[in-house]
Amino acid sequence: MSSNPLSQCAMLANLSVRCWGAARTDKKISSEVAESHSVDAKRAGKYRKNAINVEAPTYEAVKAAATELRSKHYEYTLPWSQDGARILTTMMFEQYSREMRALRGKFDLAVQAFVEDYPTLKSAARIELNGMYNEGDYPTDIREKFGVEVAILPLPEAEDFRVSLPETAVRQIRDDIQAELDRAAHVAMQDPYERLYSHITRMVQRLSDPKGVFRDTLVSGLVDLCAILPGLNLTQDPRLDELRQRAEQMIVHVSAQELRDNPAVRRDVARQAADIQNMMSGFMGVAASEAA
Repeated sequence: MSSNPLSQCAMLANLSVRCWGAARTDKKISSEVAESHSVDAKRAGKYRKNAINVEAPTYEAVKAAATELRSKHYEYTLPWSQDGARILTTMMFEQYSREMRALRGKFDLAVQAFVEDYPTLKSAARIELNGMYNEGDYPTDIREKFGVEVAILPLPEAEDFRVSLPETAVRQIRDDIQAELDRAAHVAMQDPYERLYSHITRMVQRLSDPKGVFRDTLVSGLVDLCAILPGLNLTQDPRLDELRQRAEQMIVHVSAQELRDNPAVRRDVARQAADIQNMMSGFMGVAASEAA
């Protein structure tokens, strides 16, 4: 049995982003509510409060930086069925690592600004929450509640399974592992198709309506997607590459503003997008009439 070829062109990336959650359960208020309504505490539920002003700019900046990290991680990786890890191709590794380092730096700066603001937010909460303020809701070392870890692991190979069992049993287990790897690769490859199909469908919907309003990202988003699709093409599927090239050619000399200003160009791009959508809908099991 040959080793899993995917292990030569991909790996697993696991992203963990830790953020302190300001929401807290107030046991005292929860008990008071249950008692005032003569309801069993288990039935009355729990009262949740925010220990600080969650709309404070420094706290919102941390949450936004965390969201950006997760979004970029998902953008550059493909789904994997186990442990929250995702598939990262070798082609995308350097770009992924560069982007994640930059976003981690941005996250750390946002966290540092929040840590410096934390005493002020805590003092304000003492006044704002009045009798609901509880010193125990506030960590003494708030910085340790935040962190980012990226773990890179190898993809498993069926040949790596070696135990002291009868050869027939080992062979069956290896076959099962390989079958699972093949299934995982199939699931992973659905992701770039779905990304492209979703964007093309939005383009058809927006441009087919002469009065339809759209943002510049209708074009720029497709440009960005086509730029990373080769790195997401885990199995080097020629069909996906052909679709990517058609999408790129469709918008290579077209701007979002030109689509707004020139009805003829808008109709032509809408027609080309519909052609790509029809090509994809057949093998994706979606009727074009349903997608449009």
